[in-house]
Amino acid sequence: MVESQVLTYQIVSLFLTLSALYLVSAATFELKEFLARARGGSIRILKIVIRNEELVLDLYKEPVQTWDKDYDRFLLPLLTPQEPCYILYRLDSRNAQGYEWIFISWSPDHSPVRQKMMYAATRATLKKEFGGGHIKDEMFGTVEDDLCFQGYLRHRSSGSSPAPLTSAEQELQRIKVTEEKVVWDERRRIGTPTARAKVTMEFGLDKRAQTLQGLAFPLQEDAKRALQQLKQKRINYIQLRLDVDKETIELVHTKPTETHELPFRIPTDTPRYHFFVFKHSHQGQMHEALVFIYSMPGYTCSIKERMLYSSCKNRLLDEVERDYQLEVNKKMEIDSGDGLTEEFFYEEVHPMEQTLKQAFAKPRGPGGKRGNKRIIKSPGENGED
Repeated sequence: MVESQVLTYQIVSLFLTLSALYLVSAATFELKEFLARARGGSIRILKIVIRNEELVLDLYKEPVQTWDKDYDRFLLPLLTPQEPCYILYRLDSRNAQGYEWIFISWSPDHSPVRQKMMYAATRATLKKEFGGGHIKDEMFGTVEDDLCFQGYLRHRSSGSSPAPLTSAEQELQRIKVTEEKVVWDERRRIGTPTARAKVTMEFGLDKRAQTLQGLAFPLQEDAKRALQQLKQKRINYIQLRLDVDKETIELVHTKPTETHELPFRIPTDTPRYHFFVFKHSHQGQMHEALVFIYSMPGYTCSIKERMLYSSCKNRLLDEVERDYQLEVNKKMEIDSGDGLTEEFFYEEVHPMEQTLKQAFAKPRGPGGKRGNKRIIKSPGENGED
C-alpha cells in the first residue's frame, strides 16, 4: 500500500513538472524592451529568471572597465546557490549584428529538478528573443568554477584551434550532412556520372524553413545596384560572394555572359551565388528564364564556408524575390561548371513531362454558341414500345 502511494506521488509530481514546462510563456514585454536596449551596448551584464511562469529581468549592470576586468566582479555575485538563471554578458568585440555576447546557463547541482527542467525548456526561447546573431559563446555551469573568468578561458581553449561549434553551427552542420546524403542518394539513383549528375538538386525553401530560418547577411550597395540592373534587363549575369569576416554579401562582377561562357564563370576553388538570364526559344517563341545557381566546389572549401553559404541562400532568394520582384524560374546547386550547356538548361527550365503535356493537350471544342442538347429516349420509356 505504501509503495503504491509513493509511486502515485512520483507520477503526479512528474506530471505537474512536465505540465509546468508548457505553462512557461515567452519573455515579458518589459524584458523584450530591455533586451533591445541591451543589444545597443549600454549594458554589460543582465540576469534573467523565471518568475510566475514568465521570463523576467532580475537585475543588470552597466560597464565600468573592459569586459575582462568587469567579468568576475559582475558575474560571480549573480550565481545564487540552488537557483538557476540565465546570464547575458556583453563583450567589447562586435560583429555585423552589433556587440557580441556570452549566453550563460546557470543550473547548480542541488537546485530543484522542476526548476532545472523549466530552464532547460526555455533556453531556446530566450535565445530567439535576444537574437542568436549576437551570441558569440555559450556556457553551461553547475559550480562557480565552470563560469568564472578562468573557466571561460578554459572553455575557449578546450577545443583544438577552431573554437567549438555553437549549437547553431551544429544545427547547420547536421542540415548539411542530411542535404549531402540526399544529394548522394539522388546521384546514385541517376546512375551515370554524366553532366546531369553534377547538378545535385533543387532545394525547397519551405522544407528548409521548418528546420532553420537561415542567416541573413546584408547585401552591399554594389550588389543591390546589380540586382536593380538585372530587374531593368540591363545586365544578364550577376556573381555574388560572402564576406565571412564582415558577414555581408558582396558583388564579384556582372560581366555579360552567354550560355556557352557560363561554365568558365564558375570558380573551382571557392563558393559563389550566380543569377543568370537564360535566353532561349521554346515552341517557336523567345523566352527568358532567371536561373539561380549555388556553386560549391566539393570539399576544397572550409566547413564554415559550406555552412554559411548553405544557410544564407534561402534568405537571399527571399530578399531578391520580395524586394526586387525578380521571379527565379529555376534554382540549382552544382559542384562545377561542367555540364552547364544550352541543352541542360532547356531541359531544366522546360522538363520533358511538362512539354509533353503541352504538346498533347486536349483540343478545344468548336467555338460559337452550341445548340440545345437532344434527349434520346430508349424504347419503352414513357409507356412507348
